[in-house]
Amino acid sequence: MKIWCQLPIKMPEDSPLYSAYYELLRKDYSCVKRPETQVTVVDVSDGLESPDEISYLGKRFLNDFAILKSMLMAEPQGYDAVAGACFFDGAIRAAQQMMSIPVVGPAQASMYLATTLGTRFATITSDARWIPDMEKHIEELGLRGHAIDRHPMRAITLAPEVFFGCLGGDYGPAVENFSLVARACIADGADVVIAGCGLLSPMLSLGGLSAVDGVPVIDPMVASLKVAEMLVDYKRAGLPVKSTAGWLLA
Repeated sequence: MKIWCQLPIKMPEDSPLYSAYYELLRKDYSCVKRPETQVTVVDVSDGLESPDEISYLGKRFLNDFAILKSMLMAEPQGYDAVAGACFFDGAIRAAQQMMSIPVVGPAQASMYLATTLGTRFATITSDARWIPDMEKHIEELGLRGHAIDRHPMRAITLAPEVFFGCLGGDYGPAVENFSLVARACIADGADVVIAGCGLLSPMLSLGGLSAVDGVPVIDPMVASLKVAEMLVDYKRAGLPVKSTAGWLLA
């Protein structure tokens, strides 16, 4: 089984800025993927060049087109599924419509998983600027009633230099700060917490954080990969992996 894991921006692996992240993400995937599953992490060759640019709605809109073009290359190259690697789920719905192989968004997969593990979820991302659009995505997925009422989307409060410094291998600051924010979510009724960022969630998983005070912590990168594996099994068994009527008509 071959799975194409789509990054959200231009992130050359040989760049000193990003090489540590590739290593982090692959370790995260390796903790849960099947031994025979081959994972290829792919950036967006003509996409945004800085994570900070994701905060700008117009730039992200244009970038989604570049993400879509990248994902569309997976099927002709023999990949069995696409797993997104950004909580914004950029171009995921468009790719699901246009491709016959499974395409899974991490926000999509983790929020639906949260409804299985508990009754009310909250999500904690890494940048407060992303909260409005990520809250809107909860509504788009029809899951607002499954999220806590008060501030279902929150952010860690680490200084950027401390957060990105965790890529050096000491995930303690990220784990501690996330846990602090998670406890506030739990106090407001969350019985599942999602780590809503493709950089934050692998740090927490490799830092050993799978629950806070008995409340599960979902890693969306893991969730999207595992759902992709499951849907490949469905397809191989001759079962449909998407609706071909209505909005996803293809």
